[in-house]
Amino acid sequence: MNPSMWTSYLVESSPADMAKTMGAHGWSTCELSDEHGHDLLKMGAPDKVGAEFRELAAECGMSFPQGHFYLCTKGIRPDDLEGRKVADIAPADDAEFEQAMDDMKRWVDLFNALGVNAGVLHVGGQKLAAAGWEPERILARRLEAVGRVADHARGGVTRICLENLGHAMTFATFEQMAEVVQGVNADNVGYCLDTGHAHLSKVDNPDFIRQAGDRLWALHIADNLGAGDDHMLPYGRGTVPWTQVMIALREIGYTGLFNFEVPGENRCPIDVRIAKLDYARLLAKHMIEEDGV
Repeated sequence: MNPSMWTSYLVESSPADMAKTMGAHGWSTCELSDEHGHDLLKMGAPDKVGAEFRELAAECGMSFPQGHFYLCTKGIRPDDLEGRKVADIAPADDAEFEQAMDDMKRWVDLFNALGVNAGVLHVGGQKLAAAGWEPERILARRLEAVGRVADHARGGVTRICLENLGHAMTFATFEQMAEVVQGVNADNVGYCLDTGHAHLSKVDNPDFIRQAGDRLWALHIADNLGAGDDHMLPYGRGTVPWTQVMIALREIGYTGLFNFEVPGENRCPIDVRIAKLDYARLLAKHMIEEDGV
């Protein structure tokens, strides 16, 4: 495991400035955020832009083995805000579905060129139940969406890692997720565990890790108090059982990034945020080496 920070921690920074800052503060690996992915996709052809940014990041001592596929249809810069909405790879409307598949192809091409091994993806289909779709039909739509993304990714370095979400999405438990992962039946589709989401959903994090086993390819490490998605660093006020989480990761031989997703920590002046960034790297190193004890 290598320490990693989700790059939205420095969301105001351009991709280039973010890479320089992360590298200067000792982070050699990070998860590329949705926002920085959008910034890159605006620069030109995904394969060309991805290769160029990979080279720039390497000059800063950095790489991006993990990335988050699009959460919103546009980024957060002023020219992006008009028409920005939550992305959904499995909408009810067929035209919107095809648009989502076209969007995902560009993201996969970017990630492959950038060297992203684990692409974290939300399964989609958020509004299908409210639209009156039966569970079997929702599952079929999700399987079609994930299957088509996996088909486009096949042969590249980027694998698809489905993230556990909330109960309202019917994608919170390992069993609910396995229905899609096993249903797609593709060797490049696995799991991303978000420890904060699991904790909120009363899902046992160590048990999830052991069930996912060698299909656990990505992590979103975050803590909370059990009532809201606080996105805090471990060993603060949160109540995730970190020692047991680290022991379970060691048991399955997890080799992906130990990646913090902690936007709850970046709501502070930039000098304080940078001090926390340095602390987070030391915390990750300690947890990886000492099982969090």
